[in-house]
Amino acid sequence: MKKLYVLALFAMFVLLGAGSILGNNGQIVFYLIMFAMGLCLAYYAHWFKKFAQKVNAILPLMETDPDAYIAETEKLLAGKRPNNIRSMLTMNIAVAYMEKGDYVTAKQKLRGINGGALKKANGAVYFLNLAYVMIHLGENEQALDLIKKYKKRFLSLPMGGNLPRLNAFVQIFEAIQEGRWDAANEQMKAVKENWPNKVTGVDYTILEKQLQTHNNNPEIQA
Repeated sequence: MKKLYVLALFAMFVLLGAGSILGNNGQIVFYLIMFAMGLCLAYYAHWFKKFAQKVNAILPLMETDPDAYIAETEKLLAGKRPNNIRSMLTMNIAVAYMEKGDYVTAKQKLRGINGGALKKANGAVYFLNLAYVMIHLGENEQALDLIKKYKKRFLSLPMGGNLPRLNAFVQIFEAIQEGRWDAANEQMKAVKENWPNKVTGVDYTILEKQLQTHNNNPEIQA
């Protein structure tokens, strides 16, 4: 894409100054440049479509065979890739490690991404995943800080895929940390009713154990 920007700047140069130098040929040169830029854009669109098809084709492996998914996605990361594509693929790899229960490696992968540079929804998904991993690693204070900071962005995410489960997870965690046990129990009940089966990248076991411990011994805090 950087090459396209260079071409665009060059075309602007032609428009602003080169026309007076090239005379009647200036317009021809300009159209040739615009044609070349069009070809570059068409090539990128074609490449991106094929690349997206490869990414989507291996997504089912994330749940059925996380190791295979990681290996295939690492292949897609080979070579030069735009930063946004590298970030999204790396985040997917982190989710695959979550599915394996390897939260240490998942966090390492997430920390390799500049979350602040991710745009809008992608940035919110990044911090949601990071909070989820921190909770499983027992980094409760750091996780709670992230949740409070980005809660509005989390709740404004389009509720597709496993995002509703992740949002429910961090909300239950927040309620537990704040001692709102009745609210946490109600939310966990809703989770089990809405999603009785384990979902990719979301494991409630750690929260279920905390709730069970408290419900059996109400005087014990998280």
